[in-house]
Amino acid sequence: MKILSFGEVLFDIIEEKEYLGGAPLNFIAHIAQCGLSGYMYSKVGDDDLGNLALEKMRELRVSTQFVQQDEQHPTGTVNVTLTDGQPEYTIQRSVAYDFIRYDSEVYKHHFDLIYFGSLAQRSDLSQITLKTLVEQNQFKHVFYDVNLRAEGYNRNIITHSMEMCTILKLNDGEVMVLSDLLFQHSLSMKKFCAYVSEQFGIGLILITAGEKGSYIYRHGVLEFITGDKVKVVDTVGAGDAFSAGFVYKFLKTGNALAASKTANSLGAFVASRQGAIPIYSEEVKRTLI
Repeated sequence: MKILSFGEVLFDIIEEKEYLGGAPLNFIAHIAQCGLSGYMYSKVGDDDLGNLALEKMRELRVSTQFVQQDEQHPTGTVNVTLTDGQPEYTIQRSVAYDFIRYDSEVYKHHFDLIYFGSLAQRSDLSQITLKTLVEQNQFKHVFYDVNLRAEGYNRNIITHSMEMCTILKLNDGEVMVLSDLLFQHSLSMKKFCAYVSEQFGIGLILITAGEKGSYIYRHGVLEFITGDKVKVVDTVGAGDAFSAGFVYKFLKTGNALAASKTANSLGAFVASRQGAIPIYSEEVKRTLI
């Protein structure tokens, strides 16, 4: 099975050190660790950081066939400043992933699923490219991970994304934000899911709730899946690992409930380790069987 991840590849700059990231990249790196063929669709600068990103992606066994390089715009960066241990983020604009172009070669690959988020759609060009990808290719599943970032979303981005997707994933905090943005009301989780499912025709909605676990909504029913208890070290990348774990198991089995359990386990494992893409332990690998 082959998975395509569309969106930002960037570096977090923390105390003058660069850390490769971006939710779409974290997701596809976890997909590769799960044993599926993972392809990144993005753009980096024709610069030192861009070359470093390509090198690191290959080390992660992520295909860079659809990662473009931009001579005019730099590789994406996020400046992270820590105040009393709390991070504040400044996401740079007019960077390479704001100018992703369509490549018709994608059509030859017959991908099973495309994954995307909100941030890369802040620019018209990248948003049009994503829409073209979805319209011109026969993906079995279209997975939208809301992943809200400051100044990286608006009502237009959210509604167009929901119109394209077959699987929606967000966290419990984002339910409240999108309730107000889309429906001008604070809705319960079940009502939010019902409204979204009816209005946008989305058959499967996943909601993460941190260490508590996650919810799955389908056929008008909201179910809760208890999370794994771990000592939390670093939550960066845990949500992306959750998405990858779900996609892996769901494509393998077609069982959304079993996939949610695998997703919880993988997300908890990542939260118990340092960094967004830790190497999987043997115990984690067994949960993927």
